[in-house]
Amino acid sequence: MESKAPSIYLVYPSCFYYPAWMEKVEMKTSQLLLASFLSRYYPVEYADFEYAIGRPNSVVQIKRFERKVRDLFENCRHNILAISCWTSLSYQATLTISRIWRELYPDRLIVVGGYHASARPDEFLTENNLIDYVICGEGELALKEIADAFATAGRPPATTVIKAPSVREDNFVGYNWDIVDRFMSEYFPNGPGNIYLYLSRGCPFGCSFCMEPLKDRKWRAYTPESAFKEMETAIARFKPYGVAFADACFGMRPGWRKEFLRLLADSKPRAWIVIETRPEYIDDEDIELFAQFKTEIQFGVESCSPGMLLLMKKTRQPDKFLERFREVSHKLSARGVLHRANLIFNHPGETRKTLEETYGFIDRELENRNSYLMWAAHGYMHFPGCELDSNKAYYEKNFGSRFLRPEWWKENDDQYYASMQFIPSSDLGEENRGL
Repeated sequence: MESKAPSIYLVYPSCFYYPAWMEKVEMKTSQLLLASFLSRYYPVEYADFEYAIGRPNSVVQIKRFERKVRDLFENCRHNILAISCWTSLSYQATLTISRIWRELYPDRLIVVGGYHASARPDEFLTENNLIDYVICGEGELALKEIADAFATAGRPPATTVIKAPSVREDNFVGYNWDIVDRFMSEYFPNGPGNIYLYLSRGCPFGCSFCMEPLKDRKWRAYTPESAFKEMETAIARFKPYGVAFADACFGMRPGWRKEFLRLLADSKPRAWIVIETRPEYIDDEDIELFAQFKTEIQFGVESCSPGMLLLMKKTRQPDKFLERFREVSHKLSARGVLHRANLIFNHPGETRKTLEETYGFIDRELENRNSYLMWAAHGYMHFPGCELDSNKAYYEKNFGSRFLRPEWWKENDDQYYASMQFIPSSDLGEENRGL
Protein backbone atom coordinates (compact mmCIF):
# COMPACT_ATOMS: atom_id res chain seq x y z
CA MET A 1 0.00 0.00 0.00
CA GLU A 2 1.33 3.44 -0.97
CA SER A 3 2.50 5.54 1.99
CA LYS A 4 0.66 8.77 2.66
CA ALA A 5 3.38 10.27 4.83
CA PRO A 6 3.74 13.70 3.18
CA SER A 7 6.69 14.23 0.86
CA ILE A 8 6.79 17.28 -1.40
CA TYR A 9 8.12 17.70 -4.93
CA LEU A 10 8.43 21.48 -5.39
CA VAL A 11 8.72 22.21 -9.10
CA TYR A 12 9.16 25.22 -11.33
CA PRO A 13 7.47 23.90 -14.51
CA SER A 14 9.33 26.01 -17.11
CA CYS A 15 7.39 28.03 -19.71
CA PHE A 16 6.16 27.43 -23.25
CA TYR A 17 6.64 29.67 -26.28
CA TYR A 18 9.03 31.97 -24.46
CA PRO A 19 12.11 32.98 -26.49
CA ALA A 20 15.20 30.91 -25.81
CA TRP A 21 17.34 34.05 -26.00
CA MET A 22 15.65 35.53 -22.93
CA GLU A 23 17.82 35.27 -19.84
CA LYS A 24 17.01 32.60 -17.28
CA VAL A 25 16.96 33.28 -13.56
CA GLU A 26 19.81 31.10 -12.37
CA MET A 27 18.19 30.02 -9.14
CA LYS A 28 14.56 30.62 -8.16
CA THR A 29 15.27 31.72 -4.60
CA SER A 30 11.61 32.46 -3.87
CA GLN A 31 10.97 28.76 -4.56
CA LEU A 32 13.96 27.86 -2.38
CA LEU A 33 12.58 29.95 0.49
CA LEU A 34 9.32 28.00 0.30
CA ALA A 35 11.26 24.73 0.23
CA SER A 36 13.36 25.88 3.19
CA PHE A 37 10.26 26.51 5.27
CA LEU A 38 8.61 23.20 4.36
CA SER A 39 11.81 21.20 4.89
CA ARG A 40 11.53 21.84 8.62
CA TYR A 41 8.47 19.58 8.63
CA TYR A 42 8.58 17.27 5.60
CA PRO A 43 10.97 15.88 2.98
CA VAL A 44 11.17 18.37 0.10
CA GLU A 45 12.86 18.17 -3.30
CA TYR A 46 13.54 21.31 -5.37
CA ALA A 47 13.30 20.98 -9.16
CA ASP A 48 13.54 23.46 -12.02
CA PHE A 49 12.32 22.03 -15.32
CA GLU A 50 13.49 25.14 -17.18
CA TYR A 51 17.03 23.88 -16.56
CA ALA A 52 16.36 20.14 -16.35
CA ILE A 53 14.42 20.03 -19.65
CA GLY A 54 14.31 23.47 -21.27
CA ARG A 55 11.81 25.94 -22.75
CA PRO A 56 9.82 24.32 -25.56
CA ASN A 57 8.78 26.64 -28.37
CA SER A 58 6.96 24.37 -30.81
CA VAL A 59 4.56 21.43 -30.84
CA VAL A 60 7.44 19.04 -31.47
CA GLN A 61 9.48 20.49 -28.60
CA ILE A 62 6.48 20.31 -26.26
CA LYS A 63 6.05 16.60 -27.08
CA ARG A 64 9.69 16.07 -26.20
CA PHE A 65 9.18 18.09 -23.00
CA GLU A 66 6.24 15.85 -22.05
CA ARG A 67 8.34 12.70 -22.53
CA LYS A 68 11.10 14.13 -20.36
CA VAL A 69 8.61 15.11 -17.64
CA ARG A 70 7.14 11.61 -17.67
CA ASP A 71 10.63 10.16 -17.27
CA LEU A 72 11.29 12.43 -14.29
CA PHE A 73 7.93 11.65 -12.68
CA GLU A 74 8.02 7.88 -13.09
CA ASN A 75 8.95 6.09 -9.87
CA CYS A 76 8.77 9.41 -8.02
CA ARG A 77 8.72 8.89 -4.25
CA HIS A 78 6.86 12.13 -3.49
CA ASN A 79 3.10 12.20 -3.03
CA ILE A 80 2.54 15.97 -3.23
CA LEU A 81 3.41 17.82 -6.43
CA ALA A 82 3.64 21.54 -5.60
CA ILE A 83 3.98 23.70 -8.73
CA SER A 84 5.27 27.26 -8.75
CA CYS A 85 3.28 28.99 -11.50
CA TRP A 86 5.34 32.07 -10.76
CA THR A 87 4.00 34.14 -13.66
CA SER A 88 1.52 33.69 -16.49
CA LEU A 89 4.42 32.54 -18.68
CA SER A 90 4.28 29.20 -16.83
CA TYR A 91 0.52 28.64 -17.16
CA GLN A 92 0.59 26.13 -20.02
CA ALA A 93 3.57 24.27 -18.58
CA THR A 94 1.77 24.01 -15.24
CA LEU A 95 -1.27 22.35 -16.81
CA THR A 96 0.91 20.04 -18.90
CA ILE A 97 2.94 18.62 -16.03
CA SER A 98 -0.22 18.38 -13.91
CA ARG A 99 -1.88 16.15 -16.52
CA ILE A 100 1.14 13.85 -16.65
CA TRP A 101 1.32 13.58 -12.85
CA ARG A 102 -2.39 12.81 -12.64
CA GLU A 103 -2.10 10.06 -15.27
CA LEU A 104 0.70 8.42 -13.32
CA TYR A 105 -0.61 9.03 -9.80
CA PRO A 106 -4.41 9.32 -9.56
CA ASP A 107 -4.36 9.39 -5.74
CA ARG A 108 -1.56 11.89 -5.15
CA LEU A 109 -1.95 15.63 -4.64
CA ILE A 110 -1.33 18.51 -7.02
CA VAL A 111 -1.02 22.00 -5.51
CA VAL A 112 -0.48 25.15 -7.58
CA GLY A 113 0.61 28.56 -6.33
CA GLY A 114 2.35 31.68 -7.59
CA TYR A 115 1.31 35.03 -9.02
CA HIS A 116 -0.78 33.58 -11.84
CA ALA A 117 -2.59 31.24 -9.48
CA SER A 118 -3.33 34.22 -7.23
CA ALA A 119 -4.51 36.34 -10.15
CA ARG A 120 -6.54 33.72 -12.03
CA PRO A 121 -7.42 30.82 -9.69
CA ASP A 122 -10.47 29.96 -11.81
CA GLU A 123 -8.21 29.07 -14.73
CA PHE A 124 -7.07 26.02 -12.78
CA LEU A 125 -10.59 24.69 -12.25
CA THR A 126 -11.20 21.85 -14.71
CA GLU A 127 -14.10 19.46 -15.24
CA ASN A 128 -12.04 16.50 -14.06
CA ASN A 129 -10.61 18.33 -11.00
CA LEU A 130 -7.08 17.95 -12.33
CA ILE A 131 -5.59 20.16 -9.62
CA ASP A 132 -6.44 19.65 -5.96
CA TYR A 133 -5.53 22.99 -4.39
CA VAL A 134 -4.90 26.47 -5.76
CA ILE A 135 -3.11 28.74 -3.29
CA CYS A 136 -3.68 32.49 -3.57
CA GLY A 137 -0.99 34.49 -1.80
CA GLU A 138 2.07 33.30 0.10
CA GLY A 139 2.46 29.54 0.05
CA GLU A 140 4.27 28.47 3.20
CA LEU A 141 1.53 28.14 5.80
CA ALA A 142 -1.15 26.98 3.37
CA LEU A 143 1.02 24.26 1.85
CA LYS A 144 2.09 23.03 5.28
CA GLU A 145 -1.57 22.79 6.31
CA ILE A 146 -2.36 20.81 3.14
CA ALA A 147 0.53 18.44 3.84
CA ASP A 148 -0.53 18.07 7.49
CA ALA A 149 -3.98 16.88 6.42
CA PHE A 150 -2.95 14.68 3.51
CA ALA A 151 -2.32 11.46 5.46
CA THR A 152 -5.90 11.36 6.72
CA ALA A 153 -7.80 13.44 4.16
CA GLY A 154 -6.23 12.34 0.88
CA ARG A 155 -7.41 14.21 -2.21
CA PRO A 156 -10.31 16.66 -1.86
CA PRO A 157 -13.50 15.85 -3.82
CA ALA A 158 -13.12 19.04 -5.89
CA THR A 159 -10.48 21.66 -6.61
CA THR A 160 -10.18 23.92 -3.59
CA VAL A 161 -9.06 27.54 -3.82
CA ILE A 162 -7.29 28.72 -0.67
CA LYS A 163 -6.76 32.31 0.40
CA ALA A 164 -3.46 31.76 2.16
CA PRO A 165 -2.48 33.42 5.43
CA SER A 166 0.58 35.65 5.27
CA VAL A 167 3.91 34.74 6.78
CA ARG A 168 4.87 36.96 9.71
CA GLU A 169 8.44 37.75 10.72
CA ASP A 170 8.43 35.16 13.50
CA ASN A 171 7.84 32.45 10.86
CA PHE A 172 10.64 33.60 8.56
CA VAL A 173 13.31 30.97 7.98
CA GLY A 174 16.74 31.27 6.44
CA TYR A 175 17.74 29.85 3.07
CA ASN A 176 18.52 26.14 3.32
CA TRP A 177 21.14 26.01 0.57
CA ASP A 178 21.65 22.27 1.09
CA ILE A 179 18.33 21.73 -0.71
CA VAL A 180 19.82 22.99 -3.98
CA ASP A 181 23.26 21.38 -3.66
CA ARG A 182 22.62 18.84 -6.42
CA PHE A 183 20.93 21.42 -8.66
CA MET A 184 23.81 23.88 -8.30
CA SER A 185 26.55 21.31 -8.84
CA GLU A 186 24.81 20.02 -11.98
CA TYR A 187 23.93 23.32 -13.65
CA PHE A 188 26.42 25.76 -12.09
CA PRO A 189 29.57 23.78 -11.26
CA ASN A 190 31.58 27.02 -11.24
CA GLY A 191 28.96 28.89 -9.23
CA PRO A 192 26.18 31.23 -10.39
CA GLY A 193 26.90 34.65 -11.81
CA ASN A 194 24.20 36.27 -9.70
CA ILE A 195 22.06 35.36 -6.73
CA TYR A 196 18.74 37.01 -5.93
CA LEU A 197 17.84 37.26 -2.26
CA TYR A 198 14.55 38.20 -0.64
CA LEU A 199 15.16 40.00 2.65
CA SER A 200 11.66 41.42 3.10
CA ARG A 201 8.09 40.97 1.90
CA GLY A 202 5.23 43.31 1.22
CA CYS A 203 4.87 46.62 -0.60
CA PRO A 204 2.47 49.36 0.53
CA PHE A 205 2.23 50.81 -2.98
CA GLY A 206 -0.30 49.75 -5.59
CA CYS A 207 1.31 50.48 -8.95
CA SER A 208 -1.10 49.90 -11.83
CA PHE A 209 1.14 47.42 -13.67
CA CYS A 210 2.33 45.35 -10.70
CA MET A 211 1.08 41.98 -9.43
CA GLU A 212 2.58 42.46 -5.96
CA PRO A 213 -0.68 43.80 -4.43
CA LEU A 214 -2.10 40.28 -4.87
CA LYS A 215 -0.17 39.47 -1.69
CA ASP A 216 -0.13 41.01 1.77
CA ARG A 217 1.06 44.60 1.42
CA LYS A 218 2.35 44.91 4.98
CA TRP A 219 6.15 45.28 5.01
CA ARG A 220 7.92 42.47 6.88
CA ALA A 221 11.64 41.70 7.00
CA TYR A 222 14.38 39.65 8.56
CA THR A 223 16.19 41.52 11.29
CA PRO A 224 19.09 43.52 9.80
CA GLU A 225 21.55 41.08 11.39
CA SER A 226 19.74 38.03 9.98
CA ALA A 227 19.44 39.64 6.54
CA PHE A 228 23.16 40.39 6.51
CA LYS A 229 23.96 36.83 7.56
CA GLU A 230 21.83 35.42 4.72
CA MET A 231 23.75 37.54 2.23
CA GLU A 232 27.12 36.71 3.77
CA THR A 233 26.38 32.97 3.69
CA ALA A 234 25.31 33.08 0.03
CA ILE A 235 28.47 34.95 -1.00
CA ALA A 236 30.76 32.62 0.97
CA ARG A 237 29.11 29.49 -0.41
CA PHE A 238 28.71 30.39 -4.09
CA LYS A 239 31.11 33.29 -4.70
CA PRO A 240 28.77 35.03 -7.16
CA TYR A 241 29.72 38.12 -9.13
CA GLY A 242 26.64 39.90 -7.82
CA VAL A 243 23.92 39.63 -5.19
CA ALA A 244 20.64 41.37 -5.98
CA PHE A 245 18.02 42.04 -3.35
CA ALA A 246 14.72 41.15 -5.01
CA ASP A 247 12.48 42.72 -2.38
CA ALA A 248 9.31 44.40 -3.61
CA CYS A 249 10.14 47.40 -1.43
CA PHE A 250 13.69 47.27 -0.07
CA GLY A 251 14.49 49.17 3.12
CA MET A 252 11.14 50.83 3.66
CA ARG A 253 11.82 51.40 7.36
CA PRO A 254 14.70 53.89 7.79
CA GLY A 255 16.03 52.30 10.99
CA TRP A 256 16.17 48.85 9.42
CA ARG A 257 17.74 50.18 6.23
CA LYS A 258 20.50 52.13 7.94
CA GLU A 259 21.46 49.31 10.27
CA PHE A 260 21.67 46.88 7.35
CA LEU A 261 23.65 49.30 5.16
CA ARG A 262 26.13 49.92 7.99
CA LEU A 263 26.76 46.18 8.18
CA LEU A 264 27.35 46.14 4.42
CA ALA A 265 29.67 49.14 4.55
CA ASP A 266 31.71 47.63 7.40
CA SER A 267 32.09 44.25 5.66
CA LYS A 268 32.74 45.51 2.10
CA PRO A 269 31.47 42.30 0.43
CA ARG A 270 33.46 40.91 -2.50
CA ALA A 271 30.35 40.71 -4.70
CA TRP A 272 28.55 43.60 -6.31
CA ILE A 273 25.37 44.42 -4.40
CA VAL A 274 22.29 45.42 -6.43
CA ILE A 275 19.48 47.20 -4.60
CA GLU A 276 16.19 48.37 -6.09
CA THR A 277 14.37 51.03 -4.11
CA ARG A 278 12.54 54.34 -4.36
CA PRO A 279 14.21 57.78 -4.36
CA GLU A 280 12.20 59.00 -1.37
CA TYR A 281 13.70 56.17 0.70
CA ILE A 282 17.28 57.38 0.18
CA ASP A 283 18.89 60.14 2.24
CA ASP A 284 22.39 61.59 2.55
CA GLU A 285 23.50 59.07 5.17
CA ASP A 286 22.44 56.18 2.92
CA ILE A 287 24.39 57.66 0.01
CA GLU A 288 27.55 57.89 2.11
CA LEU A 289 27.13 54.24 3.07
CA PHE A 290 26.54 53.17 -0.56
CA ALA A 291 29.84 54.81 -1.51
CA GLN A 292 31.73 52.42 0.78
CA PHE A 293 31.04 49.16 -1.11
CA LYS A 294 30.50 47.95 -4.68
CA THR A 295 26.88 48.62 -5.44
CA GLU A 296 24.35 49.48 -8.11
CA ILE A 297 21.19 51.23 -6.96
CA GLN A 298 18.15 50.75 -9.17
CA PHE A 299 15.11 52.98 -9.10
CA GLY A 300 11.74 52.02 -10.53
CA VAL A 301 11.14 55.49 -11.96
CA GLU A 302 8.86 54.01 -14.69
CA SER A 303 8.13 57.35 -16.42
CA CYS A 304 9.32 60.95 -16.32
CA SER A 305 5.89 62.29 -17.24
CA PRO A 306 3.93 63.56 -14.21
CA GLY A 307 0.67 62.51 -15.85
CA MET A 308 1.89 58.98 -16.49
CA LEU A 309 3.21 58.62 -12.95
CA LEU A 310 -0.26 59.46 -11.65
CA LEU A 311 -1.87 57.04 -14.08
CA MET A 312 0.59 54.33 -13.07
CA LYS A 313 -0.24 55.02 -9.41
CA LYS A 314 3.48 55.28 -8.79
CA THR A 315 3.07 58.36 -6.62
CA ARG A 316 0.46 60.94 -5.69
CA GLN A 317 3.03 63.73 -6.00
CA PRO A 318 4.74 63.14 -9.36
CA ASP A 319 6.60 66.45 -9.58
CA LYS A 320 8.02 65.97 -6.10
CA PHE A 321 8.88 62.34 -6.94
CA LEU A 322 10.82 63.33 -10.07
CA GLU A 323 12.62 66.16 -8.33
CA ARG A 324 13.61 63.83 -5.49
CA PHE A 325 14.94 61.31 -8.01
CA ARG A 326 16.98 64.04 -9.73
CA GLU A 327 18.40 65.23 -6.42
CA VAL A 328 19.31 61.72 -5.22
CA SER A 329 20.81 60.84 -8.61
CA HIS A 330 23.07 63.89 -8.59
CA LYS A 331 24.26 63.10 -5.07
CA LEU A 332 24.94 59.46 -5.97
CA SER A 333 26.93 60.59 -9.00
CA ALA A 334 28.92 63.03 -6.87
CA ARG A 335 29.96 60.08 -4.68
CA GLY A 336 30.69 57.83 -7.66
CA VAL A 337 27.82 55.43 -6.98
CA LEU A 338 26.50 53.57 -10.03
CA HIS A 339 22.72 53.76 -10.31
CA ARG A 340 20.00 53.01 -12.81
CA ALA A 341 16.55 54.34 -13.67
CA ASN A 342 14.13 51.70 -14.96
CA LEU A 343 11.46 52.97 -17.34
CA ILE A 344 8.29 51.44 -18.78
CA PHE A 345 7.23 52.77 -22.17
CA ASN A 346 3.83 52.38 -23.83
CA HIS A 347 1.91 51.77 -20.63
CA PRO A 348 -1.81 52.11 -21.50
CA GLY A 349 -2.59 55.81 -21.56
CA GLU A 350 0.82 56.75 -22.98
CA THR A 351 0.63 59.54 -25.57
CA ARG A 352 3.01 61.60 -27.67
CA LYS A 353 2.89 64.28 -24.98
CA THR A 354 3.86 61.92 -22.15
CA LEU A 355 6.66 60.45 -24.26
CA GLU A 356 8.00 63.93 -24.99
CA GLU A 357 7.94 64.76 -21.28
CA THR A 358 9.96 61.65 -20.48
CA TYR A 359 12.45 62.26 -23.30
CA GLY A 360 12.83 65.87 -22.18
CA PHE A 361 13.64 64.85 -18.61
CA ILE A 362 16.19 62.29 -19.82
CA ASP A 363 17.82 64.82 -22.16
CA ARG A 364 18.26 67.29 -19.32
CA GLU A 365 19.89 64.64 -17.14
CA LEU A 366 22.22 63.59 -19.96
CA GLU A 367 23.72 67.08 -19.87
CA ASN A 368 25.46 66.07 -16.64
CA ARG A 369 28.81 64.81 -17.97
CA ASN A 370 29.89 63.45 -14.58
CA SER A 371 26.82 61.28 -14.13
CA TYR A 372 26.87 57.68 -12.90
CA LEU A 373 23.25 57.23 -13.99
CA MET A 374 22.16 54.57 -16.49
CA TRP A 375 18.75 54.48 -18.17
CA ALA A 376 17.04 51.14 -18.83
CA ALA A 377 13.82 50.98 -20.84
CA HIS A 378 11.30 48.22 -21.42
CA GLY A 379 7.95 48.08 -23.14
CA TYR A 380 4.88 47.49 -21.01
CA MET A 381 4.03 43.78 -20.63
CA HIS A 382 0.44 43.02 -19.72
CA PHE A 383 -0.03 40.52 -16.88
CA PRO A 384 -3.26 39.48 -15.18
CA GLY A 385 -3.82 40.39 -11.56
CA CYS A 386 -2.60 43.97 -11.68
CA GLU A 387 -4.90 46.97 -11.20
CA LEU A 388 -4.65 47.83 -14.88
CA ASP A 389 -5.88 44.38 -15.91
CA SER A 390 -8.94 44.74 -13.69
CA ASN A 391 -9.73 48.14 -15.19
CA LYS A 392 -9.07 47.65 -18.89
CA ALA A 393 -12.41 49.24 -19.73
CA TYR A 394 -11.30 52.51 -18.10
CA TYR A 395 -8.25 52.75 -20.35
CA GLU A 396 -10.22 51.73 -23.42
CA LYS A 397 -12.87 54.39 -22.78
CA ASN A 398 -10.64 57.27 -21.67
CA PHE A 399 -7.53 56.78 -23.80
CA GLY A 400 -8.55 54.55 -26.67
CA SER A 401 -6.28 51.76 -25.43
CA ARG A 402 -6.76 48.39 -27.10
CA PHE A 403 -5.64 45.09 -25.62
CA LEU A 404 -5.07 42.98 -28.70
CA ARG A 405 -4.21 39.69 -26.98
CA PRO A 406 -5.73 39.94 -23.50
CA GLU A 407 -5.15 36.25 -22.64
CA TRP A 408 -1.85 35.72 -24.40
CA TRP A 409 -0.73 33.06 -21.87
CA LYS A 410 -3.24 30.65 -23.45
CA GLU A 411 -1.86 31.11 -26.97
CA ASN A 412 0.60 28.85 -28.79
CA ASP A 413 2.76 31.74 -29.92
CA ASP A 414 5.73 33.82 -28.76
CA GLN A 415 4.41 34.88 -25.37
CA TYR A 416 7.00 37.56 -24.77
CA TYR A 417 5.90 39.29 -27.97
CA ALA A 418 2.20 38.61 -27.38
CA SER A 419 2.24 40.15 -23.89
CA MET A 420 3.19 43.51 -25.43
CA GLN A 421 0.58 43.53 -28.19
CA PHE A 422 -1.75 46.42 -27.44
CA ILE A 423 -2.38 50.02 -28.46
CA PRO A 424 -1.45 52.41 -25.62
CA SER A 425 -3.83 55.16 -26.76
CA SER A 426 -5.63 56.54 -29.78
CA ASP A 427 -2.79 59.07 -30.02
CA LEU A 428 -0.31 56.21 -30.42
CA GLY A 429 -2.32 54.17 -32.86
CA GLU A 430 -1.29 51.11 -34.83
CA GLU A 431 0.98 53.07 -37.16
CA ASN A 432 2.81 54.67 -34.21
CA ARG A 433 3.02 51.66 -31.92
CA GLY A 434 6.52 51.24 -30.55
CA LEU A 435 7.44 54.93 -30.51
